Amino acid sequence: MIVTSVATWLFQEVEYLRIDSPDRQYQAIVTYRRMESFRPTFPGQSGDKAGFIRIVDKDGKNYGKIGVPMVWMSRDLKWTNGGADLPVVCEWDFAKREYRFWNESQTVEIVKHAR
Repeated sequence: MIVTSVATWLFQEVEYLRIDSPDRQYQAIVTYRRMESFRPTFPGQSGDKAGFIRIVDKDGKNYGKIGVPMVWMSRDLKWTNGGADLPVVCEWDFAKREYRFWNESQTVEIVKHAR
């Protein structure tokens, strides 16, 4: 019971940052797993945690969630006409509720549809 509780707590996602689209219709929510806080880092490297970026609209509708190697990369997110783009990592197409990203070895493009 205690082990399960601790494991659950460590794997919970903690919010790092929210980024609003210019028209305030969409929001990127950047999170990381709590266990990332316990990894040793040098001062000023808190953004080096692995994490996730999820985009939702103003009504809470999900447009997809991707993993990022470091949460600071989320600051490079660009809002486009009809979507968002995280250069070299992922792009979202809101009309199709589709998002595209590359696997870790950058050899296969993965296309998913938001649920």
